[in-house]
Amino acid sequence: MTQELDLEDARKRYHFALAPEDYERLPFYSALLHGLEHDPLALELLASVRVEQRNPMLVLATLQLAALRGHDVLGPIYDEARHGVLEDPDGAAAHVLDVLHYEPNLVREELWRSTQTNEPGRSAVIQAVVRDLSTEAINVVEVGASAGINLYFDEFPVREHDDGKPLTLVCEDVGPIDRSTPLPIVRSRVGIDVNPLLLASEEDRLWLKSCLWPEERRRHDRFDAIVAAQPTWPTVTMLRGSAMDRVSDAIALCDDSAMTIIVNTWTVFYFSEDERVAYFNDVTRRCANDNVAWLSIESTMVKWPGIDVKDETRHRAASQVVVTRPGGSPVRWGWCHAHGRWLERTTVL
Repeated sequence: MTQELDLEDARKRYHFALAPEDYERLPFYSALLHGLEHDPLALELLASVRVEQRNPMLVLATLQLAALRGHDVLGPIYDEARHGVLEDPDGAAAHVLDVLHYEPNLVREELWRSTQTNEPGRSAVIQAVVRDLSTEAINVVEVGASAGINLYFDEFPVREHDDGKPLTLVCEDVGPIDRSTPLPIVRSRVGIDVNPLLLASEEDRLWLKSCLWPEERRRHDRFDAIVAAQPTWPTVTMLRGSAMDRVSDAIALCDDSAMTIIVNTWTVFYFSEDERVAYFNDVTRRCANDNVAWLSIESTMVKWPGIDVKDETRHRAASQVVVTRPGGSPVRWGWCHAHGRWLERTTVL
């Protein structure tokens, strides 16, 4: 018996896919998401994805993937969006929906993938929290590392205003956030992912580009600069497998004289509920018993025990920053934009 698809769940996910500020900045994606939200085929496609991966960004990325592969209709639309010359966002979104209906397999055949955005803007958040956790040498273990870009969090300058340099991250800081002190030296960098991607692979780079929002030219330029610079950056070790299977292996590769910080950014969002509980219990146990800290940057749809999430307008679609020091308990450190455009500190540890 075929399981009935939850179309209402899919509709809500399309509706809340962007933060309010992003709807204002991204007229093409705003129009496209509005169309997808009210389109029966688009609802069916998203609802057919297993719940842990049921992210509208997966559908959006598969459409952009077809564009980057040279689709005769989608290619020019997305190229104009990336270069900021798309004159009719509503009309362009309507054309994309037409393509979806004529060629639904462009999306359907790619829904086995995962959204592995590997957004480097989150490194601005990681830098702020790492400074707060330690002034000494550290190890970093990232769960859900994708291509490992945020394991190089200390390679990105963070500025309040854009200086035009491709690797610069622009982040609006709110609250007591000090970026003046040097970042600690990173002794070991280890990533864990069920499907690690390689920046040296053309197909992997294409998928990572597809996950970037087309109207944000800056993010595309930054990704290209990262690909060019990454061979000169420190060594990263990538482990294939799940968090529960590989965290111990990752920590074993670290320098045991330094604090190890376990990081997850929009990774646990894709775990099942049982996996979330097991992961939470594991990392909090390690923090309680070892020289281990935990930094979690996740959607508020991820509920952590003891961390209350209230419905606040600024925090709709924002990410919750939760931190545990060695020997401590998890606390909400603050909030941030999902791509690190702003960071608000609400708790002083």
